[in-house]
Amino acid sequence: MQPLTRLLLKIGGAALALVLLFNLLEKTVLSWTVINPGYTGIKINRLIDRGISKEDVVTGFVFFNPIQSVVVVYPTFVQREVWTRSAAEGGAANEELSFNTKDSVPVTIDVAVSYLLDARKVPDFYTRFRADDISGWTHGYLRDTARNIVVATGSEYSFDDVNGVKKEEFLGRVAAELNRRTQPIGVTIQQFGLVGALRPPPELANAVNAKTKAIQDSIRAENEVRAAQAEARKKVAIAEGEAAANRALASSLDDRLLAWERLKLQRAYIDKWNGQTPSVVSGEGGGMLLNIPVPAGQK
Repeated sequence: MQPLTRLLLKIGGAALALVLLFNLLEKTVLSWTVINPGYTGIKINRLIDRGISKEDVVTGFVFFNPIQSVVVVYPTFVQREVWTRSAAEGGAANEELSFNTKDSVPVTIDVAVSYLLDARKVPDFYTRFRADDISGWTHGYLRDTARNIVVATGSEYSFDDVNGVKKEEFLGRVAAELNRRTQPIGVTIQQFGLVGALRPPPELANAVNAKTKAIQDSIRAENEVRAAQAEARKKVAIAEGEAAANRALASSLDDRLLAWERLKLQRAYIDKWNGQTPSVVSGEGGGMLLNIPVPAGQK
């Protein structure tokens, strides 16, 4: 075998050995991951039971020994979760929240919550909860806390209040209390609200619907009465106006005006007379006679 061939074989063998060694190191001694924007990672030493310090927060390309270390990644953009009865939204299980009102009405609700994880407090968050997956914390600790607050706050309202004018107040109080409890651990509640309407027992729901319909019917009837009254007032006003006009016209037609009008009519007849005696002369009060001169010799 020629020296050049032997040299090439040695180089190839060395390269293959390096590749195999690197692959082995990657799987057993050295590994890496990428922390994308909007996420924060923490490097955890599996062999030492200690808390996570701010120096353990990592971003970008991260190299670590998978035997000794693990990197946990948390999202630091707004997270939204829904807890509903429906399997088509949120989790597959029934995650609705329930509470009893002050007047002992059992109510169930579907809710949506949005929150933001503070990247600066991620190490303390992990140390406290040991949660490798943020969704497990969301559907565990956060949901339990929200449910307890809903139960305590909802018991201070009657059903009519929480289903009516004080609904927003109720939800605002729940959101504020939930935020007060989660901020110390690095979680800020952005929103907390209902998905759909409150669900009372069926018999109460039917009663509420009937009450709502009765109120709507009453409002519609009142509007119809007001419309009819307005139309009647309009007709009365028109009739009164016409009557007043007629009275004003009648009062203006006194005897002198009527006499003057008769004279005007007589003048019009005279102006149109052709010199012949009318065959018929009539008028008011037995006839209106015109003083027509009679020629001499015909008397």
